[in-house]
Amino acid sequence: MLNRISSFHNYQSVQNDMRRQEGKIHQNHAQLASGKQLVQASDDPLASHYIQSISQQDTQLGHYIEGITLSRNRLNHEEVLLDNAEQFTDSAKRSVMEMINGAYSPQDRTAKKQDLQELTSNFLNLVNVQDESGNYIFAGTKPRYQPFYRDADGRVTYVGDDYQRKMKISNNMEIAMNDPGSKVFMEIPNPYGHYSASYNLVSGSELLFERAENTNNSDLSVYNVTFVDMGNGQFGYQLEQNGVAVKADIYDPSAGIEFNDLTIQFRGQIAAGDQVELGRREAFSVFDALQDAIDYAEGSVSDASNTAHLHQATEELSAAFVHLGQTRTEVGTRLSTLDIQEDQHKDFQMSLAKSKSNFEDLDYSKAVIEFSENSRALQASQLAFGKTKDLSLFNYL
Repeated sequence: MLNRISSFHNYQSVQNDMRRQEGKIHQNHAQLASGKQLVQASDDPLASHYIQSISQQDTQLGHYIEGITLSRNRLNHEEVLLDNAEQFTDSAKRSVMEMINGAYSPQDRTAKKQDLQELTSNFLNLVNVQDESGNYIFAGTKPRYQPFYRDADGRVTYVGDDYQRKMKISNNMEIAMNDPGSKVFMEIPNPYGHYSASYNLVSGSELLFERAENTNNSDLSVYNVTFVDMGNGQFGYQLEQNGVAVKADIYDPSAGIEFNDLTIQFRGQIAAGDQVELGRREAFSVFDALQDAIDYAEGSVSDASNTAHLHQATEELSAAFVHLGQTRTEVGTRLSTLDIQEDQHKDFQMSLAKSKSNFEDLDYSKAVIEFSENSRALQASQLAFGKTKDLSLFNYL
């Protein structure tokens, strides 16, 4: 009875050893076929958990890089449009300046007006452009709706919103993918300060409004300045607030006009009877500047008021050109940020790949040696199993 139990134990022990060796050989085959050190999570649970964490980080970085690519495409498109808008604005400014110098005949001015009308139409088409997905680029966060409309009088209104679409490009960073049309084209800082001028000048006057500022933001009054000849080369002025005279004095060009929180500056040659009305306006639309240029394009070069209005349109178009350039610079800064962030993500991906490789990738030379050793061990186990199964007490009786 004791011999029987001992024989069975030896048989089972050799058989289990052979199966273990077969399992190792199977593991070696799987490793060599996949090129991976870890074929399944049970091979090394701690390393498998680390590899899973690395894979999740790599996937998240991939999403960020895709977002960066999308944002870059949108911003590159916007940058091109802003560059075109700058060129349109500069071309319009040059046309208006040519009309001011008096060298054009009435027919030439009519032709220039038609050029300005065509340029304004092209400008409107430009700002209403859509991207490859059909989204309006300058519509803020309402990309499915056309942002700019022109009425019968040529005045353009903006119906988008004032917000930006943003893309998350890292754990703690978002970047704007667009700029609303209100900010880019409709809210340009007034180069004349807080007011715009409406002229009623006498023939031969060269008076131009230079600047007016009012630190009282609640003062929405309309001011009117009338100049009178005081003799001895001096001019006096009367200042009206909402049609009521509030101040009269000798005009000093170096000091300008001061009233409460309001300061007004003029330049150029004054003529007796010149009148300038000032209305509050801290920002203007590039479309209004273009339309004003169109409205005054065919006026007579001898009309001082018309010429003064063209000067104002020129200054506003110049300010619009600067404003568009600043916006394009901001877009360029965002593009640089995207490039830097993408490089950081790719560098981190390389570090993650190296760390993952240390845990996951197979050392082929070591694996081949181990496979050879396990194969010899299996052969030994098989040989031992063959001898063990043939053992019997009858061989010794």
